[in-house]
Amino acid sequence: MMSLLQTIARPTAGSSATFSAAFLTAAVLLFGAPAVSAQERGAGARKPAETVALAPHRAFYELSLLKTTADPSAPAGASGGIAYDFVGSACEGYTTRFIQDTDIEAHEGESLSTQMRSTSFESGDHSTFTFRIESGRRQDEPEIVEGAAFRESDGSLSIDLKRPRPFKSDTDHEAVFPTHMMIRALEAARAGQATYSTKLYDGTSSGDRVFQTLGVLGRESVEPLADATKDAPAMKGMRRWRATVSYFDVAKPEDPPVYVLSFQMWENGVSSDLILDYGNFQMKGALTKLELLPVKECGK
Repeated sequence: MMSLLQTIARPTAGSSATFSAAFLTAAVLLFGAPAVSAQERGAGARKPAETVALAPHRAFYELSLLKTTADPSAPAGASGGIAYDFVGSACEGYTTRFIQDTDIEAHEGESLSTQMRSTSFESGDHSTFTFRIESGRRQDEPEIVEGAAFRESDGSLSIDLKRPRPFKSDTDHEAVFPTHMMIRALEAARAGQATYSTKLYDGTSSGDRVFQTLGVLGRESVEPLADATKDAPAMKGMRRWRATVSYFDVAKPEDPPVYVLSFQMWENGVSSDLILDYGNFQMKGALTKLELLPVKECGK
């Protein structure tokens, strides 16, 4: 996924926050895998042997509680699902649509049922990112975050929010957007890098937050997995790497990570076998259905 991972955000006890973004990043998402740092992209950095081509695809994930701690605020149960669409190319840009439903069962007090809907577009040159994220309890009106961000030639970031409140900001963060992040992560994997980091902007957390990410890559593998990837002929023999990514609030560098995401990162940008670590509990995201969509060639 482009970054299904981009849109998975940390829920907080007693709030209506959802598991939203960025594996967009990406997601495609969900969910985002991190990019190589600016230093790694310098003159001495090792370049990939071939261009990364992300596959347009539609994916469905089943969420379940993997494990929990003895912390009283940890949930007694958790379940849900993710529906994820990623289409586009370097010529026309990349569009991601994402819906996540999550049910959190509390040991005491009120249980929580939430839904998050996200639509985003990232230009093919990764300089522009527009997004709309709706999230909240299913029975309530959703909270909406909507806006755009622009990455300047010097790497600085300009943010222009429409909702929840008009807000403009120019920062010096060398942040990348979710699809660019996935491409850079795959470049790092192909180059044999074991660790990498970058700053990410994906529009989550009220749209004004930049994350510092730190990623670790496992060994390359082509062994099949017992999920929906085994039913897609195009995935047979494809390289993949186990990626573990920690997300930190760039404004609070001394704090523990906001959340940690682990997943199988396939060479075409598909992600599977998600593990979402929120500290006092973990959720598993099993890929149950995968549809690889037609690739639209540039100029056609």
